[in-house]
Amino acid sequence: MTTDETLRVLAAVEAVWLDDTAALESLTATAPGERSLPEAIASYAETAMRTLITTSYGIYDGMPNGDLAAAVERMRGDVGARMTKIWTQTLAMWAAGPTTLRTVADMCHTLISAILALTSDSTEDDVLPLLAQLREAVLASEF
Repeated sequence: MTTDETLRVLAAVEAVWLDDTAALESLTATAPGERSLPEAIASYAETAMRTLITTSYGIYDGMPNGDLAAAVERMRGDVGARMTKIWTQTLAMWAAGPTTLRTVADMCHTLISAILALTSDSTEDDVLPLLAQLREAVLASEF
């Protein structure tokens, strides 16, 4: 995903969270050659969840092969990790349908829920600060 696409997704999530229909309508509009917002949301969700899950298992680039194999095996045995993969596949299928504000809003709400579920101790009060942190990471090219 490009930086602009990622920022667009995060802006859409924030617009949904704040119930800002005008902002969401603007973000949902696509220019020629631009990926639809649902497709961008699905792509972001897959990347974000893969990053969160692998990080939670201590998987990192350059990890020794034996340690990597053991961590991957633990991850594959975890029902939460498997369900996350199914969820991201479901989002991708959902994104292939018609783009409506309802579709975008529902996808954003499930993305918020998934991120909160995978970030320990996070609550609904943490959504806006978390979105700000994610934006900062994107702008710093850490995502």
